[in-house]
Amino acid sequence: MAEGRAGDGLRAARIKAGLTQEEVSRRAGISVRTLRHIERGQVRNPRRDALERVARVVGYDLAARGRRSAGGPGACPADPCEIRLLGPLTVVCAGLPVAMPLKLRALLGLLAVQPDQVVGHEEIADVLWPGDAPSGYARLVHTYAARLRRIFDQGAGGQGGGGRRIGTVRGGYVFNSSGARLDLHQFEQRVARALQIVESDPLEALELYGQALRSRQGRVLQDVPQLWHHPAVVRVAQRHIDVTIDFADLALRLKLPACAVEHLTTAAHEEPLHESLQARMMLALAGTGRRAAALQLFADLRTRLRKELGVEPSDEVWHARQAILSSDAFKTPPQPTGATSFSPAPAPARYGLGPQSPYPAGNFGAGEHPSPPPARAAPLRDVASPAQLPPMATPFVGRRQQLDALDALLTGRRVDYTPVKIGVLHGPREVGKTALAVHWAHRRHGEFPDGQLYADLRGSTDRPVPVGTVLSRFLRSIGVSADWLPDSSEEASALLRSLVAGRRFLILLDDVADADQVRALLPGTPGNLVLATSRTLLMDLVTREGATPIAVGVLSAAESHALIQACLGTERTTTEPEAAAELVAACGRFPMALRAAAARLAADPHLPVRAVVEELARTGPQPCGPPCPPSGTHPSGAPESPGEDRRAVRGEG
Repeated sequence: MAEGRAGDGLRAARIKAGLTQEEVSRRAGISVRTLRHIERGQVRNPRRDALERVARVVGYDLAARGRRSAGGPGACPADPCEIRLLGPLTVVCAGLPVAMPLKLRALLGLLAVQPDQVVGHEEIADVLWPGDAPSGYARLVHTYAARLRRIFDQGAGGQGGGGRRIGTVRGGYVFNSSGARLDLHQFEQRVARALQIVESDPLEALELYGQALRSRQGRVLQDVPQLWHHPAVVRVAQRHIDVTIDFADLALRLKLPACAVEHLTTAAHEEPLHESLQARMMLALAGTGRRAAALQLFADLRTRLRKELGVEPSDEVWHARQAILSSDAFKTPPQPTGATSFSPAPAPARYGLGPQSPYPAGNFGAGEHPSPPPARAAPLRDVASPAQLPPMATPFVGRRQQLDALDALLTGRRVDYTPVKIGVLHGPREVGKTALAVHWAHRRHGEFPDGQLYADLRGSTDRPVPVGTVLSRFLRSIGVSADWLPDSSEEASALLRSLVAGRRFLILLDDVADADQVRALLPGTPGNLVLATSRTLLMDLVTREGATPIAVGVLSAAESHALIQACLGTERTTTEPEAAAELVAACGRFPMALRAAAARLAADPHLPVRAVVEELARTGPQPCGPPCPPSGTHPSGAPESPGEDRRAVRGEG
């Protein structure tokens, strides 16, 4: 009877009115137990006056419900039940949501996510009672199935639809999807239609993809956690990811990147390690003018992959990053995000979603931009990881305290929130700062697999190297073609930060004059390390950028003697021990002076150590640094090319 099927409507009206069962039962003059049974449909012939009192309290039109159910004047056929799995499990019958306990929801979700397939008793038991099912679980499952049939019977107007929807077969149960309003079926139908017309009408296919993806309201069976790891649910979730990738590929080919961002954002957030999703998200962000966000996404992904899996990003992700850096289409205005506001775009030759590369050749935005001249070199070249460290000075002794301080810079370097690590080796000239920096860098080169960059800034001379010159050299070293070098040092510095983001580079800057020389060469993301040598403390760099100062002084007497002995051999130093000690004192324990004196003695095996000591007493230690290069040459000694740094140092040469 209509009265017996009014429970769902009364319950929905009570919840909408914000009333509890206790409040309604008190106002209607019935017990809470009776109201609960009425709402659950467990009262076959409820008293009409009791139903009317409850309906008045909750504001439910019981008479109109009766006319619709009986098929009287003005009646309309009851809507079939709708089942939604792409999000919280929702069952809507006759336009009203149906409340079900967790066990019923789990059983329905398990059956509906595998429509028209037999689900065995044991599989059902594993879901409803993980670990240990009760001995009489088959009877309980039968009871739950009967309750589900009753729900669908009510939704079908009492015409026996529940028996057809939940079928009993040998060994289990089956959900009959024939005629069912199942969002999973609607999703697949739209996707299938999109695949059929993707070549003939790509914009309509894109709209169908968008409709399919928008039908998802959250995680599959979001409120039934015991089903999250079931193979059928995992397959549905993976299917959604695959369709999202197909949608993004088509949107990028149609030059509608904002449409791709709309659906990629959620999927990429839910699957932070899915590299195909993240690669397309990078391209879509870049296409909407958010190039910095795209490169930051790459840096974050690389950090996560290294931290959680110990691997580098796949070639797909690297290709997406290179496509972003290679394109000059990032000035394109952002596209509208609404799926129905697509503006027509020239159709590409093919929109297939098969093996074609999803990466556009050089334009991710909506507008067409002229391609670079054919003769112009590609923006990025494939180059080997730079390894520019000078050779180590040998022999090397001592400096244990400074080496430990440098090792400490590596601690926490890969944590996302830590700043870029900067070390400053400072001390007087010829004290061995460069030898120490190079020695440590060679020892730790494995910590920087992406490369080691080196520049002698010649800050202590009257012709320091312009920062723009160093920037252009670094950019060329990591693959930027000369024709694509930026026009200003600011742009070159920004490009350098972008190229090293998410990677692990060591940048060794030798003979720095001031903090400004270093600041323009600093990376912007953790993982990289900058090591500078200077005759001054570079206090501004310590204060503003948090650099770690490491003082370098002369060697100790023992270290100085060990250096002399390593250069000359034990026999020669033990033959003249007093002269060797005086030689250390005459050189002031400066390692460069000690090396120069030891080199003279090594060149003449018959020259007494005492003779060199007496000569040093007369003349003093000689400076060992290289002379300043003549005008018109680089610090490396190579002649300057007039146009070498025309882009990076315009006005700074």
